[in-house]
Amino acid sequence: MKLFDVFSSFDEFESVLSHYKDKNYVDYYIKDCKTLASINAKFPNGKMVTASTKIKYYYIKYCCVHGGCHKKKKNTLDQRVTSTMRQGCEAFIYLKASANGQQLEITKMDETHNHETSKILYSHLPNQRKITPENKAIVIELMDMKANKKLIQEKIMKESGKIVTLKDLSNIRTTAGNHCSKNDLTEVVTKLKSKFNCTVEVSIDEYNNLNGIFIQDMIMVESFSSFPEVVFADATYKLLDLRLPVYVLMTEDGNGQSEIAAIGLLVNEEESTLRWFFETFKKNNPISIQTRVYVTDKDMKERNVIRQVFPNSSLTICLFHTLRTFNREITCEKRNITPKERDDVKLIFQELTYCKSEEEYDMIYSRLQSIAPESIINYYNKNWHNIRKEWVMGMTFNTGNFMNKTNN
Repeated sequence: MKLFDVFSSFDEFESVLSHYKDKNYVDYYIKDCKTLASINAKFPNGKMVTASTKIKYYYIKYCCVHGGCHKKKKNTLDQRVTSTMRQGCEAFIYLKASANGQQLEITKMDETHNHETSKILYSHLPNQRKITPENKAIVIELMDMKANKKLIQEKIMKESGKIVTLKDLSNIRTTAGNHCSKNDLTEVVTKLKSKFNCTVEVSIDEYNNLNGIFIQDMIMVESFSSFPEVVFADATYKLLDLRLPVYVLMTEDGNGQSEIAAIGLLVNEEESTLRWFFETFKKNNPISIQTRVYVTDKDMKERNVIRQVFPNSSLTICLFHTLRTFNREITCEKRNITPKERDDVKLIFQELTYCKSEEEYDMIYSRLQSIAPESIINYYNKNWHNIRKEWVMGMTFNTGNFMNKTNN
C-alpha cells in the first residue's frame, strides 16, 4: 500500500490495510470521516450523488494508535493511576473519493512512526488481542466454574494463537455480566410481586415473545388515586442493559412535586403495544376517568392511542419537545430555504409557541404567512396549525394542566 493507490470498494481497502498492518506491525484507528450518505444529504444535487455505494466514504482518515498527546489532569488526592498508548505519533493514511466517485484514493500518507515497531509489541495491542465470540463463551463458562485464570489464559492463547492477558479475561467476564439471572422474566416478575408487592402484567405475542411489562406498586397507586387530574407521559431510552424503552407516567401532587403513577417496559413503540400499556393502566386504575389532560411529546402513535383509550381527556404537547421539533425540522436542507429564512421563521415559531391568546396567535400567524416560504407554510399547516390548542401556551392552560409547560 502506497500513496495514490486506488481501491474500487471500501472492503478492498480494508483487506489491503489489514495485510499492511500485519506486515509492518502497526495499527491504525479511524480519526475522522464523512460518509457518502451524509455528504449527499447535505448536497442533494452534488457530484457525489452518482458515486458508487461500494466506496462508502467521501473521505476517511486513519491515524496511528500511538498518535495524539495525553493531557494530564491536575493532581488530586484521589486521582487514580491510568496509562495511555499515546506517544504523539504523526503517521496517518488519508483517503478521498475520486472525482467520478467510483474509487477511493490515498491522497495523503505519512508512514513515519516515532515509536518502536515489532511483532511482539504489535501482538500486545488491544485490537490484536481480541478473541472470537466462541472463545469468549468458553472464558465465561470456565470463570463461572471458578477455574484457575492462568490455566484459562493458557488454554485460550493456545487455541486462538493470540496474546491474552489476565485483565482481558476479567474484562470479558465483567462485560458479559450475569445475563441469565438478570434477564429471567419469570424471576423478575416473581420478585416484583413477592418482594415489592407490585401489580405486574406481561404482554406476549402469538410466538410467546415479550411485548411489554406493566409495573405499578402501592405507592404509585396511592399517588395516582390522590392526584389523577394531570398525567405526564414520556419514554426514557438506554436506561436498561436490554435497551428497552422505559415508559413513565407521572402526576403532580399538592406540593407541585412529581409522583410516578406507573411504569412500562416496552419492547417497541408500535401502536398495539402502546394501546396495551394504556388500557392496562386504565383497567388497574378506574379513577383514570377523572384525568383531565395528558402531557406528551408529539409522537402521533402515542397521542392517537391516548385519544382512543381516554376520549374524555385533553392532550397537550410538551413545550420542550415542541421547540426541539421546530429546531430539528426547520433546516436549510429539509425545507430548501436560506439560513436567514430559517432564522426568521424559527423566531416566529417561538413567538407562536408563547402566544397568550387566540387573537395574538392569529396576528403572528398572519405575519408568518406573509414572510415564510411555501415549504414552511405547507409544513406548518399540515403538522401544527390545526392542533394549536394543544401546544400554544395561552391555549393549553385552559385544559387544567396546573400551568405545566413540559413533561421533562
